[in-house]
Amino acid sequence: MNQQKKKNALIIVLAILSLFLVYYSFQKSNQYQNLYKIFQEEKAELQQDLDEMIKDYTGVVVEKKQLADRLNMELTKMKNLSDSIKGLKSENFNLIRKYRRRLASLERENKKLFIQIDSLNSANEALTQENVIANEILQQKDSANITLSEKNKELEAKVAIGGIIKTSPVSAIAMKERSSGKLTSTSRSSRTDAFRINFDLLENPITSPGEKFVHIQIINEDKKVVASKGKTALKNGSQIEYTDSLEVNYNNTKLSLVSLVLVNRDDIKKGKYTISAFVDGVYAGNTTLNLR
Repeated sequence: MNQQKKKNALIIVLAILSLFLVYYSFQKSNQYQNLYKIFQEEKAELQQDLDEMIKDYTGVVVEKKQLADRLNMELTKMKNLSDSIKGLKSENFNLIRKYRRRLASLERENKKLFIQIDSLNSANEALTQENVIANEILQQKDSANITLSEKNKELEAKVAIGGIIKTSPVSAIAMKERSSGKLTSTSRSSRTDAFRINFDLLENPITSPGEKFVHIQIINEDKKVVASKGKTALKNGSQIEYTDSLEVNYNNTKLSLVSLVLVNRDDIKKGKYTISAFVDGVYAGNTTLNLR
């Protein structure tokens, strides 16, 4: 009888042990599946961020050789990192953290590089637009009666009398609206709710003081004016569409201006935006923004 009790007890112990092992294996399996899912999500997010960076770089044209070489070098780094992430098979979170740090480092380097490229492109575009406007003015003169040197003297005389109000460099940032209603800067087109543009009307003791009209124009890559408010005539005889207009009281001293243009973020696409300023019907300057 004692022998039978021992056998029954052993069977019960083995049954309990078996149930425990089954439960333990089930728990481990769930933990592994959860960790595997988290790993795959982290890997996919990292790959997506990197792919967006590579897309931003692809197709960027820089005439200056030194910047172009650096651009190609950074693009090679990103492609090598992308290949490493794609080939990552082991659920190694240390590698994910390592690649995340490398991606953050690349983003810092990219920001500095794009600032240089934007500054160079803005300078070239501003010079081109100034040349176009100067040519339009020159073409309106009677080329049959005056020589090129006389035209230049006439333009220099107009500048000398100080009839044109010059401005400081135009600055612009894209902004997104937080849930609190506060506007903060952004570089993503899909989050852009407004453009903030600011510059100064510089001191000019010669021009007549009083009310001056300032127009802001924002153009996308398709040469379409963003959030058009109407048209205005320039002093050279042409017309432009404008995004915002300001009427200011100018007293021949430096005057700081800020324009906040609210937009529908659904209308803002990825690409380059050119922001130009016109003061009393005369082109004053521009800047560009690249939105991802």
